[in-house]
Amino acid sequence: MDELKKWVMAGLLMGVLAVLIIYFSQPHSSPDPAVKEDGFEWHTSLDKALEKASVTGKDVLVIFSASWCPACRQMEEDTLQNDEVMKRISENYIGVRIDVDSNPELSSEYRIYGVPTIIILDSSGNQIRRSEGYMSPQELMSFL
Repeated sequence: MDELKKWVMAGLLMGVLAVLIIYFSQPHSSPDPAVKEDGFEWHTSLDKALEKASVTGKDVLVIFSASWCPACRQMEEDTLQNDEVMKRISENYIGVRIDVDSNPELSSEYRIYGVPTIIILDSSGNQIRRSEGYMSPQELMSFL
């Protein structure tokens, strides 16, 4: 019986070891897991987006939103799915999506009191324009 326990323990130990080796040998996401949608890359790190903007010379389009926000979801479904809007954004901006609940310090730094809030920053991080509230595709095109 003791011999059986030794073999079972050895098997379990080998299984755990195999799982750990597989887990740690896989590449893991960077601190900025940028999400590509229809060829456009939305960043989740403002710092990474500003780094990219300083190289490309593009301005940064920052969208502060929240998962619980109906206006944010509506803007996501209507405005940010519009082909003309996304073409203009992809040609001229580095895009960043910031969840206010996950990033309270950044939300405080930019004085986000309502969502959605859209801020355009130059490549040095200086604010150029700002808008709070839902924007239709036409309104966002005018804003951009």
